Amino acid sequence: MVTGAWTRSEVAGAGYLRHAVRTRWFTEDDDLRAALREALPRLEPGDTVVLSEKATVFLTGRGVPIDELRPGRLATLLARSVRPRPGSRGLSVPEKMQYVVRTTGGTRILAAALAGAVTRPLGLRGVFYRVAGPVARDIDGGRPPYEHLVLPPLTAAAAAQLCRELEAFLGAGVAIVDLNDYGGSIRAVSPLSLPADVLFAALSGNPLGQRAASTPFGIVRPLGSGPSPGTAQQPGRVAQH
Repeated sequence: MVTGAWTRSEVAGAGYLRHAVRTRWFTEDDDLRAALREALPRLEPGDTVVLSEKATVFLTGRGVPIDELRPGRLATLLARSVRPRPGSRGLSVPEKMQYVVRTTGGTRILAAALAGAVTRPLGLRGVFYRVAGPVARDIDGGRPPYEHLVLPPLTAAAAAQLCRELEAFLGAGVAIVDLNDYGGSIRAVSPLSLPADVLFAALSGNPLGQRAASTPFGIVRPLGSGPSPGTAQQPGRVAQH
């Protein structure tokens, strides 16, 4: 699916084209606006430009150097008990767990760990992340090629502000998304973007792919009739854990 070609998606009887934009591998010397200007093809009226949250955090300099995070006893202990999905390290990286403890608070993380330990034998998964909150659930980095950085999720306000600023820059709707092969969410959308719930459905199957695909940006283009840009926006989400 992630070939740079246009693919089609159907949402409530309306058609949408999805285009995963393949790019070179960006570095810390790159800037988000310059990267978008370099990578995006010509946009058409009604297009929504989709940005990976991880790439957005990285290209706006919001990454935290991992050597600035010194894991304490709590973070080290909790990181040892994490069982990440295949291909992921998650919070098993002590520095990432330390960032979560520092940001969210040790008391809340302890409560989340206890809740997870009690409910896991009952077959209930993801309780730790629901109690610990969005930073624990959505933090990234700490593995190649970003093993030197922790990439915290954007706040709702920061994501919304970025979408508005980039809409003015690009002249098209903008959405920041966090998607993977297990689900994900629409972090924020700009006023001209397609509605978040429509975008989420149109992006089913994770057309942006995972990190090795080098497709941090995408375009969603409506075909014919359907929900028009600029209508009411509601964040879309499904459980990831």
